[in-house]
Amino acid sequence: MDLTKVKYCKIHPAIGIARVGGSETGYFIGPEVPNYDGAPPPDYDGWKDKDGQILRQVARFRIYAYDNSGNVLGELNPGDSVDITWRVHVANRKAEWYDFDAAMDIPAFDGSQGTPPQQSGQRNATVSDRSTLINDPGSREIAGKNTQGPQYAFTGGKVFGIEVPLGELRTDDAGRLLFFGARGHSASSTNEPADTFANNDGWYDDISDGPVEATVTIDGSAVSVEHAWVVVAPPDYAPGVIAVVTMYDVIAEASSHVDPSIKPRVPSFTKHVAPIFIRLAQNQWVNGGFGKLFGFGAPLALDRMLPTLGDNSDFARPLRQQLFAKFRHPDYATMEPDAIPPVYGDSMDLPATDPRQWYAVTRWQYDILRAWAAGNFTADWTGAATPKTLEEYPVAEQPWALDYSALENTIGGPFHPGCEMTWPMRQPILYEAALRLKLRRGPEPDYGPYLNTRICLGPGGPLDGSGPGDVSKWMAVPWQTDTSSCLYAYVGWQDGVFLPTFWPVRVPNNVLTDEQYGIVNDTDKPYHERYEAFKFDNRRYWLRAMGPRSNYKMVINNFVKDWNEVGVVTRTAGPTDGKFPPTMFVEMGMNVEPPKTKMLKAVEEAEPPVLPNPRDYR
Repeated sequence: MDLTKVKYCKIHPAIGIARVGGSETGYFIGPEVPNYDGAPPPDYDGWKDKDGQILRQVARFRIYAYDNSGNVLGELNPGDSVDITWRVHVANRKAEWYDFDAAMDIPAFDGSQGTPPQQSGQRNATVSDRSTLINDPGSREIAGKNTQGPQYAFTGGKVFGIEVPLGELRTDDAGRLLFFGARGHSASSTNEPADTFANNDGWYDDISDGPVEATVTIDGSAVSVEHAWVVVAPPDYAPGVIAVVTMYDVIAEASSHVDPSIKPRVPSFTKHVAPIFIRLAQNQWVNGGFGKLFGFGAPLALDRMLPTLGDNSDFARPLRQQLFAKFRHPDYATMEPDAIPPVYGDSMDLPATDPRQWYAVTRWQYDILRAWAAGNFTADWTGAATPKTLEEYPVAEQPWALDYSALENTIGGPFHPGCEMTWPMRQPILYEAALRLKLRRGPEPDYGPYLNTRICLGPGGPLDGSGPGDVSKWMAVPWQTDTSSCLYAYVGWQDGVFLPTFWPVRVPNNVLTDEQYGIVNDTDKPYHERYEAFKFDNRRYWLRAMGPRSNYKMVINNFVKDWNEVGVVTRTAGPTDGKFPPTMFVEMGMNVEPPKTKMLKAVEEAEPPVLPNPRDYR
């Protein structure tokens, strides 16, 4: 790289994702290339360490240099002429923030369709000194190569007077930043059990987020650097299985007002259309209903139809148009219960009274599908494998690959409130550049005891600039209660009913167990026996060890305790005889036994009791 041409720098990924894990020492670097295949890290047996504890996912950040015309010159690392100092500031503001009742930007909350406008009160409202509810350990700086130590840990921050560490910084052998989140610890300051999905007063967790900045000098002269953000999220219990709507889809659309070039003029089938169909098929490994609709052997096994779907000729037009008609319209003007995707929405309720009972693809995705149906796309599908390492991409594409891959592996809804991030991420006011959050430099105003949509979305409101902890504060506290609440098929969940669902790619619903996989993979067994073990109707309930679904409080409190012990849906090779998928995703590392196994099995197989309305306890 000709350092004299460097005009400015950017940190990539623009939003990096770290994930908590209970392992004391084990970790892996998060996805850094698109179309992440979910292969387990080579140094471990799956996604857990030798003690059966989940590995932490580390967010790695790099600095890329740009010239005066915005061309990528390459990655910049510390060396003889280059000095780099990283600065990160994360916090947890969940206990101090407002209740999550519903996404504040939907008609059911903001009153835009004639219903009374809603407002949310504060969590822990009886605590007068709100500062004691904010876990803010301050910023940390780090420089050099292979740097680590206790001075780079985010310790010292307290909530309810209890110190709760939020992770640490390190650098790798090239001087890139490594952000380690915390270890997923949650607890009640009053020793009270959790009783709701999102707003448990007195509770805290160690999720966090905040800005990632850097100071760069070349031959002693400072160079401007665009900041990034790090978000700490719950574990990914199904690595490599991607949501139909990803957080990249949501954030790219929301931030396109400041950089329209992020949207394609002509969609590429390989880059923009095929991933939607591949994701529908991938969900077969985490939800039985997706399997029966789009999985192996299903009539709409779309991943096997990609050569035809990628044909932009008039010959394939009827098929394209028929498939496009199956997708739910993102204007939510009418009730479309049977449309794609078969996913609950932001305004889920029983019985359904709002078209947002179900989720739609983003407007951007819908426009891409509309263009595809009409044949207005680049027919570039070759079936060739995509690069597996960042270095295989041209230098000019590496920043995009980092930005995309981090957000491709996060969920873009539904937001009730969500898995990694929630509804504010779709608001344009949040961004100052494509995929980059707007920084709030001063203290946040006091919005009073209640927050409504008008304040929230307006100038000077909580979305008009972000600081440490401002992304994760909208999420559930503790994170485990929401993760174990948003499941599937709330009407009649008896065997054989799997849909709609919430977030199965992060929180699996129905899984192929290690035991079932052993039968499927045994080519000496009769085919009918192997098929019985494989078929979607026989997939097991992932949270079966937490208790029966009808005992909601048992499930969420057991998950707070045993979230490290449940299985992780892991990519592995399928049978070699060609009768089943060559690649499978199998539940592995299940370390906890279901309570009263025989009784629980009887409960699962019996006609289920009537659940209370999910909105009553979620």
